[in-house]
Amino acid sequence: MMKLVLATLLSSAAAFAPTPQSARVSTAVSDSLNGWVPDESEFAWGLPGALSPVGNFDPLGFAEGTPLGTMRQWREAEVQHGRVSMLAAVGLLVVEEPIEYHPLFEAAEKDIGPAIRHLNEVDAVSPFFLTGENMHIVMPFNQKAL
Repeated sequence: MMKLVLATLLSSAAAFAPTPQSARVSTAVSDSLNGWVPDESEFAWGLPGALSPVGNFDPLGFAEGTPLGTMRQWREAEVQHGRVSMLAAVGLLVVEEPIEYHPLFEAAEKDIGPAIRHLNEVDAVSPFFLTGENMHIVMPFNQKAL
């Protein structure tokens, strides 16, 4: 039993050891990613994602003349916003009338109205919840920017 405890402690301590840093770090934006190679002559540097009915959709012309690093940043932001909007759509459906379930507060005590007003109720019940969640979401991006 003592050997098991000792082995567990020693193996978990290795998780907190610093990883060896290589002397050279590549920051080039022209490296290929999953077989994709940037092509300046194509729309949005040839990034995948154009769908057949719309094709290369950029009605305001933001993609023309945009550097590759900025285009990758915009693509990452687009994917993140799409994920958040999908979760929000599911959240609106979950808390609406047929299911009558809300994970943060009891809806049976009072009528809180449509799902678009539920954030106001969450803020009334726990004023620092939304601020904490915003900080939790934003902090990794702030660390990444530094």
